[in-house]
Amino acid sequence: MRTNGTLTYRTGAAAGQFDEDGQPIVADSAWSDPVRCFIKTNTHDNKGVSVSGTFTHEAYEVLIERIPGGIDTDTVRLVKGSRELGEFKVQDIQEVCLDRIKIIV
Repeated sequence: MRTNGTLTYRTGAAAGQFDEDGQPIVADSAWSDPVRCFIKTNTHDNKGVSVSGTFTHEAYEVLIERIPGGIDTDTVRLVKGSRELGEFKVQDIQEVCLDRIKIIV
């Protein structure tokens, strides 16, 4: 597979969960090792407007080779070439074919 960047994903316990007494569980997470990937830009513009000013709207599709044990995460970090794109919430994870996974952020 042709690659143009790397992806790291958050591993470990997810925030927002509760123990048997109803107390919040502190998230114990770390970042995976970098995974080679192909990053395709869907949206990148500076047209976002909010009460406090403007912002950049970004959306990406990321194609990776299947990871043994799968990938179950809610947040990824993307680096395309030498440029760090940032941390993004995962919108969807899809199996594209037998050995490829598409992650939409």
